[in-house]
Amino acid sequence: MIERIEEYVRRRDFTDYIMPIWLPFLPVSIVLIASFIFFATLTIHKNYRYYHFSYLYEDIAYLAFGIYLILAVFATAINVYVVYKWVSRRNEHFKRQRLLFNSIKDFLKSKGFDVSGLETICMEVDIEETEKNAVLWALIQFVPYVGGFLLIYVYHFLNKDFYRHEKREEHFLSALSNVLSKAGFDFSYIRYNTIPDRSTILYLVLTILTFGFFGLYWVYTLTKDPNNHFVEHRKWEDTMLNILRRL
Repeated sequence: MIERIEEYVRRRDFTDYIMPIWLPFLPVSIVLIASFIFFATLTIHKNYRYYHFSYLYEDIAYLAFGIYLILAVFATAINVYVVYKWVSRRNEHFKRQRLLFNSIKDFLKSKGFDVSGLETICMEVDIEETEKNAVLWALIQFVPYVGGFLLIYVYHFLNKDFYRHEKREEHFLSALSNVLSKAGFDFSYIRYNTIPDRSTILYLVLTILTFGFFGLYWVYTLTKDPNNHFVEHRKWEDTMLNILRRL
């Protein structure tokens, strides 16, 4: 049964995707660069069209707009991909941890340990940490009139889901530590990067008051918090696995 635990630990290389911090900001950067190129091109040629090659102005305007449109579509595609990866890595990590927790519980139960505390947490995880459709939530931002609000909801549940997920994980690890201590093993783990309980209302108000600039920080948290959580996961998983192999 220890082999199942080892398998779920190995899966982290495929499920716990560490997203580059710069990736979610790439669409905004592309749009800004495209806008600058478009308006700079029009301004320059507008100033000179009456003196040099005025018949080319219209062609250049169409060309500049075409380049802008292509870059805007490219930026939109990247944004869809980012949201998709945010949600899909949530799903994949939650599923892997659910399987890992149940395997740990079953393994300890087979060794004769009292795992009632672990069973309670596993049942809570099974009920609360359900899968969300990554494709749907990545595309739902294009719904007319309400797409922006729906995207904010994506931000909301990603922040909250990972916060609650980490809290359940801490309860599981605490219960696991109590079980292993009865066998004479010290499984104590200190988490150095915890996910804070971020207020969606506060973040939304600050985003509005700063004309969207605080939203950049909000996007940063959606990438950073899970990244840190995955790194912390590797630490306690390796320690836990070494102890379970000795039982």
